[in-house]
Amino acid sequence: MLKFRLATFNVENLFSRPRLFAAGDDGGAADALKNAAVLQRLLDAKVYNTAEIVRVWNEGRLADYVTVRCDRVNAPEARSQRFFFHQRDGDAHSPAVSVNVAIKGRGDWVGGIELTGETLSGSQVQAIGKVIRRVDADVIGLCEVEDRRTLEAFNVQVLGRKYPYCMLIEGNDERGIDVGILSKHPIVSLRSNASTVDPEEKMRRDGSTPRLFNRDCLETVIELPGGKGRLAVLVAHLKSKRGSDTLEAETDAKRLRQSAEIARIVAERYAVDGKPHRVAVVGDLNETPDRAGHNGAMLGGRQSSIDPLLVESGLENVVRDALGPEKSFTHVEERGGRVRMGQIDYILLSPDMKAAATRCGIDRSGQALWGPKAAPRSAAASDHAALLVAFDLERLI
Repeated sequence: MLKFRLATFNVENLFSRPRLFAAGDDGGAADALKNAAVLQRLLDAKVYNTAEIVRVWNEGRLADYVTVRCDRVNAPEARSQRFFFHQRDGDAHSPAVSVNVAIKGRGDWVGGIELTGETLSGSQVQAIGKVIRRVDADVIGLCEVEDRRTLEAFNVQVLGRKYPYCMLIEGNDERGIDVGILSKHPIVSLRSNASTVDPEEKMRRDGSTPRLFNRDCLETVIELPGGKGRLAVLVAHLKSKRGSDTLEAETDAKRLRQSAEIARIVAERYAVDGKPHRVAVVGDLNETPDRAGHNGAMLGGRQSSIDPLLVESGLENVVRDALGPEKSFTHVEERGGRVRMGQIDYILLSPDMKAAATRCGIDRSGQALWGPKAAPRSAAASDHAALLVAFDLERLI
């Protein structure tokens, strides 16, 4: 048996943060934040009190939290373009000895304070890491990650470099939540659909072009182990319902267009003889498979707003097929005093990949609200569960 695991997990806002804003995880951060504000006022002065600048920098231990970046010193006689001179040349974390003598005030240089030292040590981040280690997938698609730098730092700091291949391309979400992928096997190609235009939306007031995907549909092609060829993994995060039944209907049209576009991509780029082949669509599609035509005017007789993927594309909802409607819920939310559960996260497989699947599962170890054994909300990894499909690649044709 040649084992391979594919997973997906909405990590509910995996954000990094500068150490300066990590008072709960870093005992010196609160004092450093105050001293950084003092330093900022000193650096804004027309005429500098250089002794006071050096004192605040040293006594506030600000070298661990911020950098004074100097892009240019304006004085023609300046021998250096640095702001601080340090005790050991080139060591930014040694105590500052003096300010560049050519810098006597704010007008003498171009630059400012930059925050350094990102931290990923919060309890939620650690809980996310625990779930991912438990699932132990070869490839895992992730939703709601801040950026590639954060994903790479998470892989190093929390997962111990578990995944040699880490990829994320910035999408369209204004909050900065993107889709990404971690893989133990080479990612041989990558394609973003963040720039796809939505022809049904009008030009925005700010003049920007309306995009079809609120985040992205990230196409990746993975080299399978054992010489078994390649697998296309499309990671998507579709339009949210915004937490109300009314807005569920109002957002149906957007999800219909998004799911139809992903189905078109699968048919055009990842199909053989008219059937999906060696492809998986994973992620948070923000829709259940069993609305049974509720709010049906926009759905046009479909069961849900993602039927172009669930019904019409030829892809298989393997987790629901394996576990049944009652056990395949992936998301839990508390709305109006009631706890609601439903499947909105998916691993959709082409028929050839489904034939090679040996097990489907849902890991709720980090999920809040799902039952008596659920983690407390303050310590939970996410309001989503992680989904997993295991394969025997020897079964692949």
